[in-house]
Amino acid sequence: FIVAAVFGLTVSTESTLLGLIGGALMIITLVILFFFQFFYFGYFWSKSGQSIGMKLLNVKVVRRSDEPLSFLRSGFRGTVGYWISGLVFGLGYIWAAFDSNKETWHDKIFDTWVVTS
Repeated sequence: FIVAAVFGLTVSTESTLLGLIGGALMIITLVILFFFQFFYFGYFWSKSGQSIGMKLLNVKVVRRSDEPLSFLRSGFRGTVGYWISGLVFGLGYIWAAFDSNKETWHDKIFDTWVVTS
């Protein structure tokens, strides 16, 4: 929120230097958030199939095949997959309510299911 506020303030000014600083802060923040999200989901889902919140809800992510989730598949599902599902007004998440297997777009893309543990 702080970085977004700073970026908003720098865009509204006519200073080129402040605009560059604000833009650089936004890019750095997005890169840091991407890597944090990638490693968070990559680590937890490849180890146990559950993130911290999923442990509380007693659900986990598994492959449709009997293969374990790899770190890369888990990381990409939690970053790129989530972004794709949320891209068009969250339609990828809403899709699960109408899908016969209750799968979201990121489940379909990365060959996964969410099951009760």
